[in-house]
Amino acid sequence: MNLGILDLLSGWGVSYMLILTRTSAMVYSFPFFGSAAVAPKLRIMIAIMLSFVLLPLAGEQYLGDGWSLGHLVLELARETGIGLAVGFGAKFLFEAFALAGTFAGRQMGFSMSDLIDPVTSVPQSMVGQFWALVAILLFLVIDGHHFLVRLMLENYQVVPLGAGRLTPRTGQLLMGGGSEMFRMAIRVAAPALVLTLMMDVGVAVLSRAMPRLQIFFVALPLKLFVGIMALMISLQLFQAMFSTMFADFQAYLIHILGSMRS
Repeated sequence: MNLGILDLLSGWGVSYMLILTRTSAMVYSFPFFGSAAVAPKLRIMIAIMLSFVLLPLAGEQYLGDGWSLGHLVLELARETGIGLAVGFGAKFLFEAFALAGTFAGRQMGFSMSDLIDPVTSVPQSMVGQFWALVAILLFLVIDGHHFLVRLMLENYQVVPLGAGRLTPRTGQLLMGGGSEMFRMAIRVAAPALVLTLMMDVGVAVLSRAMPRLQIFFVALPLKLFVGIMALMISLQLFQAMFSTMFADFQAYLIHILGSMRS
């Protein structure tokens, strides 16, 4: 009996292809795993090994009589979209800290000292890079990376292979996550912004009271000192805020998965 390529792929072969596609998209877009600091070969190995582990959990998929090669390509594209949606949703928490650091750094006067981020290869505030690293450390301390691994394992139970789809609700959640990222960044940067704003008001009043004062030579060192104090205070605030933010982060990703279940 002659077997075509679709007959050979049917069963565990097509299951592995679909799992590898979704897992690769998630690994590519996840924080940590998808970072440019991680070698591409290592990311490929992680995706391949995770796909083998997930194969028994996801189950066997048969192509059936109505399948064609075009149908298979559409299924692979759908799994890619599901993986990218979950992965990019997981980035909002860390981007919020980086954005908050950019807001605070510019207010502190650090905008002239922007550095090239080795991960994104674009200029980023020095404070933004520092706060992003702090967020990563706090995420690792509370075993957040274990949650990402569990998400890779359990997402196939919430959205089985061939049963998920990108819905308008998914797009609304992703856009809402972007809006929430900006609100979260403002909340995180608020203490530093308020402190530096109060200092600016004080310096403005001092310059009016003492017109002969060389305000530039006084304001710049004072602003740097206040900025460093704000950074020290922020480290304590982050520890109190991060657990609540992480709980919201988990619920958000679960909602994204739920929106793609058909």
